[in-house]
Amino acid sequence: MKKIRFLFLLIILFISPVFADNYLNMGEFLQTYFNTIIQDNQIPTSYKYIQLKYPNISRWSSLYKALQKAIYLNVFPNTTLSLPLDQKITQKQAMTIIRQGFDFVQEWNADAYVTVDWMKKVILDLQYKAQLQESYSFDTNPFITSSIVEDVYTRLQNDFYMSWTIDDKVLLYWGIKGMVDSLKDPYTIYITPFEAQQYNDELEWEYYGIGAYVEMKIPGKMIITAPIKDSPADKAGLLAWDQILQIGDNVITEDVTLELATNWIKWPEWTIVVLKVLRNGKTLTISVKRAKITLDAIKTIIYSGDTWNICYVSLSIFSLWIAQDFDKVMQLLSQKSCLSYIFDVRDNPGWSLDEVVKMLNYFVPTGKTSVVIKSKTTEETIVASEPQYNKILKKKIRVLINNGSASASEIFAWVIKEYIPSALLIGERSYGKWSVQELVNYSDGTMLKYTVAKRYTWKNDKNIDKIGIQPDVEMKDLTGTLQDEILNYALFH
Repeated sequence: MKKIRFLFLLIILFISPVFADNYLNMGEFLQTYFNTIIQDNQIPTSYKYIQLKYPNISRWSSLYKALQKAIYLNVFPNTTLSLPLDQKITQKQAMTIIRQGFDFVQEWNADAYVTVDWMKKVILDLQYKAQLQESYSFDTNPFITSSIVEDVYTRLQNDFYMSWTIDDKVLLYWGIKGMVDSLKDPYTIYITPFEAQQYNDELEWEYYGIGAYVEMKIPGKMIITAPIKDSPADKAGLLAWDQILQIGDNVITEDVTLELATNWIKWPEWTIVVLKVLRNGKTLTISVKRAKITLDAIKTIIYSGDTWNICYVSLSIFSLWIAQDFDKVMQLLSQKSCLSYIFDVRDNPGWSLDEVVKMLNYFVPTGKTSVVIKSKTTEETIVASEPQYNKILKKKIRVLINNGSASASEIFAWVIKEYIPSALLIGERSYGKWSVQELVNYSDGTMLKYTVAKRYTWKNDKNIDKIGIQPDVEMKDLTGTLQDEILNYALFH
């Protein structure tokens, strides 16, 4: 949990016991939560220069100022989403927001709305856990205070030939990275401030670059995990799992950091960057024009014939609040007499399981299990509820996948196929990531993403981690053609 001081008096004044049974809407919850955690914290006036990206929050409102401070404290993201301020907020939604800033677990009911009494209990628990953290000392951990660790640090500081090059922060980062990497879990990683900023930029839907998700888990091995659909990278022909060997005149070696390599790719905007990539043992040279990348999580197209409509829905990532947008899309499409639906999760890296299970309500009979989550100590069964609009269990459904479809997108495809056997999965075998990660933000801008559970299917208790989903119809989209062969197959089969 972050070391943020709490002043509980404000919460008592803000929400009187007279209104203890009232439900809070999103705006009231955020105002209460932010005003509580920012009290009694030394925040420099520079927070006022933070420009909020939320389109529906007035610069002159009290919530705007509270949000600026919360973003400065790194307990809330700054994105271009419209927040549903007037809608009642569920306890699950509230905990999703709180856990963006704090390593904190609180009992909640997924279907229950936030009341004043529940909110007061959460704030009290946050305050108590923050006080525990402040009183905790690393002296209680014999490993941290090991004489070996102290001796190595002292010798480096005093006797290392180039000791003037030592940066204590860099030592700390690499020490933690080494500890985390020793677990040999590719999804448990310690993220430096720059990597964290890049991670947040990619989720804020607008930045400059070529439009590709990249990683460098092994020094010197820079991998494209997925090009963003219709981005410069996608149009230039870059593919998931291409290894970038060279950026312009700069060769990727073990000494090149992810920060340096991505800066070589991103800047300056509107110019050409020439990449050498390794694909299936062959070296290719690909030129890409840098541009402003604006991401749309959902895109829809209606393909119409004389007597039919086919409704196509592209899902590029399962971001926060996407389930609400999906509801709006499904409401619109329900009026278009769709003969069939095509859901495209190719190159979708996943992200939020909470959002996916809400969307799966359209495909899973009410009361039936959609996903089972097994952690170290607990097992959670997620059950489908009635969606706002009609289920589409009896519609003709096609789901497009490839080896860039991972995590939550695999859950989406697999559950649809389990409950609608007539649905066809078309494309390539998916990536194979069925583990659940939790993200912890620290006050210095670093993050820890670590595996806390694994997902299992309801039908046969199966986990396909590192295996992936085999499509019903296996085919590739041919390179060098303007046609989308996989989509064309789905349209006519």
